[in-house]
Amino acid sequence: MTATGPVKILVKCPNCSKSLMNSQIQVDDLPSIELQAKVGKKVGHIYLSQIYGSYEKLFENVDDIPGSVAEFSCPHCDNPFPVHQICDCKAPMIGFNLELGGIIKICTRNGCKNHFVEFENANDAFLLFQSQHKSGLD
Repeated sequence: MTATGPVKILVKCPNCSKSLMNSQIQVDDLPSIELQAKVGKKVGHIYLSQIYGSYEKLFENVDDIPGSVAEFSCPHCDNPFPVHQICDCKAPMIGFNLELGGIIKICTRNGCKNHFVEFENANDAFLLFQSQHKSGLD
């Protein structure tokens, strides 16, 4: 949460540039971020909240195993998301592109709360927060 309310994160695949937003499956009463996921030997989908800082998620055809590390790929192009670094918990951190510029990085370990947003251009950060105000989230 920010002083003006929740910040919505809209993301796209860094490989094919298609939106990862799914309006059919909602998390936190908003369209979710859809990721193809492999947990153990099962392949399915995990739907994340688009609210930055929310840890709500839904599992489809994969098990919700605390501490497990998932392999994530794009539901459109099937390419794995790039690993940007290793988390403090020793799991890979993957990244998606923000629709307005910048990258959000998340840990692939179920239950780890490490995630952050990076901007190469400070103006992109300004545009993200400006878009929140225009959408009525204040």
